[in-house]
Amino acid sequence: MNDIKVAIVGAGPAGLAAAKELLAAGAKVDIYERENFGGGVMAFGIPSFRFKMEAIAKQVNPVVELGGNFIYGKDLKESDFLKLSEDYDYVYLAFGLTKVRHLGIPGEELEGNINALTFLREYNFAEKIKDGSVEPKLHGTVIVVGAGNVAMDGARVAVRCGAEKTIIAYRRSRDEAPCTKIEMKQAEDDGVVCEFLTNPVEVIGKNGKVVACKCEVMELGEPDESGRRKPVGTGTYKEIACDYIISAIGQIPDMDVYNVGKIATDHGYIKAAAQYGEAFQTNVENIYTGGDIVKGAKTIGVAVKCGKDFAKHIIEIESK
Repeated sequence: MNDIKVAIVGAGPAGLAAAKELLAAGAKVDIYERENFGGGVMAFGIPSFRFKMEAIAKQVNPVVELGGNFIYGKDLKESDFLKLSEDYDYVYLAFGLTKVRHLGIPGEELEGNINALTFLREYNFAEKIKDGSVEPKLHGTVIVVGAGNVAMDGARVAVRCGAEKTIIAYRRSRDEAPCTKIEMKQAEDDGVVCEFLTNPVEVIGKNGKVVACKCEVMELGEPDESGRRKPVGTGTYKEIACDYIISAIGQIPDMDVYNVGKIATDHGYIKAAAQYGEAFQTNVENIYTGGDIVKGAKTIGVAVKCGKDFAKHIIEIESK
């Protein structure tokens, strides 16, 4: 493995796990990262009251000690991935999901509508990474749309940023919420109020700013393809006065990454031409992928397994 060169794009959980295993086996590894630090979403997406920088250092430092070469400040696109595939024996794409799905309702352009990932990023850069940024300041009532872990993080951060009342609006019931039970309990312990079977359909504004959210009251029908009972509109509506609306209804890929069109994708998710455990080979022979960009938003543990399985697969290939 001493002559094998691997380029990893993304220094998040999947990329760091892959780098550590490959370096330990003797490969030379360069890790390309858009930010000026390692950790990925663990650093800029998860608040320190859930995941401290000290814990991230325990993931990054072993990679450095093993000889991993971090190349920071590199916002790479598909054309860059293809160039790397010419310069390295293997390329591993592990850059995750960097966009949030729009609500797609009238009034979304009003001042006071906030992207959950942008909000968490601003908070974490100021409070956790401490790069000199100013922590976002909120007031009044905040509605967070969604009930995944990002929504719970966003709601808990809103409380810490000055919101007097924070409401989770979720179109299904508590049982269907995708967040963990402990995440919901922690949010409620922080004073967050959950409004279930509540689906925002319009953002109401005054003088260009958010003043309320019109929501349809939902009921649950038969299970859909996700296995959860499908929310069905009742035709009954309610209006919730608010000052901000934070969208946290799902992370999606950044479509602007794919500026060539050679790597096969499906709505921005990279398609696997072959699968080896949780290692996914793309249609470009020596380019592999793993983590959220191929599997959708999952846990840190899933991303770590993807990275380890990629490393294991490469080590097996090179040992033959």
